[in-house]
Amino acid sequence: MTGCYIDESATDSNLPIAVVAGLLLDGKGFFWLGQEWEKILARHHIPGPIHMREFGPHGRFKDLTHDARRALFADLVKAINDNKLMSVAGTLTADQYRKTFKGITKLSMYAACFCNVALFCGIGLDKYSQHRWPLSFTLDDGNTYKQQVVESKPVILKAFPRVSKICFESDDNLTVLQAADVLSWAVRRSSSATLTHGFEPLEDLFDEQYLKIEYKEEWMKGVAEKIKAAESEDNSPGQSQQDC
Repeated sequence: MTGCYIDESATDSNLPIAVVAGLLLDGKGFFWLGQEWEKILARHHIPGPIHMREFGPHGRFKDLTHDARRALFADLVKAINDNKLMSVAGTLTADQYRKTFKGITKLSMYAACFCNVALFCGIGLDKYSQHRWPLSFTLDDGNTYKQQVVESKPVILKAFPRVSKICFESDDNLTVLQAADVLSWAVRRSSSATLTHGFEPLEDLFDEQYLKIEYKEEWMKGVAEKIKAAESEDNSPGQSQQDC
């Protein structure tokens, strides 16, 4: 089984956009990324867990120099890229959501963005790693939009039958979710500004194994119609499918 570990980058009130990003890992990649992550933090004398908000002006790592950040992220990015099958990111603006999803499905903006990523993961697995089905999704339990996915989960599982489960874990305890946080932050930040001040190594996350969903109205409407069809069916899949 392949796992996709998802995080979101918090919506900015001045930039109404949903950002969802994640890493696809097999069992081996999951294990070794976790091992390397802890070794890197110890080598750089950084007390975990890593949350990107902690590098802000009021965070735990606010006093870390640019050079120290640069060295830390260079190592973390290498660990991510060495162990992932691929990474994927999706963005959805409020205008795009209203144009493509609102009124067609009951999905919230964040849940719609998650569905875009879920479908893109499937395309990626079919293209690069067909033998790695089924796919499970694990999201950060502290996600601001968790309830939106919980409410939509029966429909999402109905729409994506090769997804075995959608569950939630704390990124305090799961290092791969910390890695997803790093990716989602980099996706949001790089979309509006150049990565500077020690964050430059994060650009290397966008390698040949990184897939980003570019907005195409026809494709997004296809996603919306897929969800609409699932909503019209009995949206009560077996409990074993929904829970971790």
